[in-house]
Amino acid sequence: MLALLRRESIYPGVRESLACFLHSRREDRALTMLERQLADVCLSAVPSQVEAAVLLEGFEHFTAARKRLMFDTYLMVLGATPPDEKVDLSAVAYHGQASWVGVTLSAVKILHAYGRGRPDLVSEQDREFLVSRVKAGSRREVWEGHLSAHLLALHAVTRFLPGSRLVREDIDRILQHRNPDGGLPFITDMTVWLTALAGSALTKVNADPAVLQRMGDYLAIHQAPDGGWSYTESVAQTDVDDTTCSAEFLAALNPSRYAEELHRAARYLTRIANQDGGFPTYRRGHTSEATMTANAISALAPDWDRHAALLEPAVDFLLQAQKPDGTFERSWSSADAYAISRVLHALSLAPHRHVARFQTGIARVSTLALRFLEGTQNPDGGWGHRSGGPSDPISTAHALTASLPSGSAPWRLSAVRYLMDQQDPDGGFTSIPDQAAPRPIPYDFPVLADIFVLKALGSTLHLLSQGARPAERAS
Repeated sequence: MLALLRRESIYPGVRESLACFLHSRREDRALTMLERQLADVCLSAVPSQVEAAVLLEGFEHFTAARKRLMFDTYLMVLGATPPDEKVDLSAVAYHGQASWVGVTLSAVKILHAYGRGRPDLVSEQDREFLVSRVKAGSRREVWEGHLSAHLLALHAVTRFLPGSRLVREDIDRILQHRNPDGGLPFITDMTVWLTALAGSALTKVNADPAVLQRMGDYLAIHQAPDGGWSYTESVAQTDVDDTTCSAEFLAALNPSRYAEELHRAARYLTRIANQDGGFPTYRRGHTSEATMTANAISALAPDWDRHAALLEPAVDFLLQAQKPDGTFERSWSSADAYAISRVLHALSLAPHRHVARFQTGIARVSTLALRFLEGTQNPDGGWGHRSGGPSDPISTAHALTASLPSGSAPWRLSAVRYLMDQQDPDGGFTSIPDQAAPRPIPYDFPVLADIFVLKALGSTLHLLSQGARPAERAS
């Protein structure tokens, strides 16, 4: 936004406010090197030369190549790097992607072409695609609620429609979402996803049934026509994560009341399952992910007999997805323990009569994952995002949740004590950000700490009350 306002030579007061926010945050120890470098580049009168490949060193994900291209574009827009002449713009395919990914890649293609002085490398269809999406393609005032994609799109529009009223009007819409600290979030909110997660946590602690029903009815209202859910209200792009989290909560809350919504969600998941048995985040044919597959199993498990043909290949996929150290690809979380917790929970739901042939594999996966967690627990009883990292409540909650399907775990009580010691006076918890999107930039919804810790402690309390050893119950 700061770079765009400078380019348009408008709103000097807002530019100063944005710059003040960046100045105030650049020394924050919680910032990643990538975030700090982007801030430094934006604030420098003569930006230093830096490459996205250096900033993303160590970033492991199946989208890594696309992310390098995206961050190369960010750096180019901020004046830190010239356009990469080696990028084959004809290979930048923006169709068939999640809605905001399509807009982002379209903008990337246009920005690189115009940056090279080669507008002939983009077609009129390329420009029309971008303008049509930004102008009238979303039910939100910000494109799909996604400020990051919308801003990059506006940068691209200024290259071929300089002085456009569209750009000025959209700048005003986006600026309405400035936070009190002067900065901007990368999305407007995540109300649907947070409600689903909070609902699942509250079902573990016998919360007020009237409150839970209001939450369930809210989710039912916001189910999309395709049977899925998106991350927040009035966003067209649905996904497996939000769909499975919503369905899992509704099934736990009242499967009879929400039978139609659960049936539609199951049809959605059936359509999106990949041939390898796994589930992607957004669209069939995209790379399958362990966490999404585990979430799909958890959502469909209450009706295993009906969905066995879908669930058994999903179990098989998970058994093949584990890394030698016991971890899984982390998906949208920054913490190793999150994917482990979701996979072990999903595997624990498989009825023996359906997956007897998988029992050896399930035992192997569980043993290896729990051995990893035991070996990476910090002396204070908690876990960090990665092995050796400082403990934080969210990562510890994920690790504690992962231990529950196994029955007894010798390190469980020290994890509970760590979490109890971290509770704030108001009853909540404070943690470093866990989620990462646009990957690998972390984003912080503080309520996630409360949600994940409540779910972990509530589930642990339920387990101990049902059949833990006397010594564990006493502790």
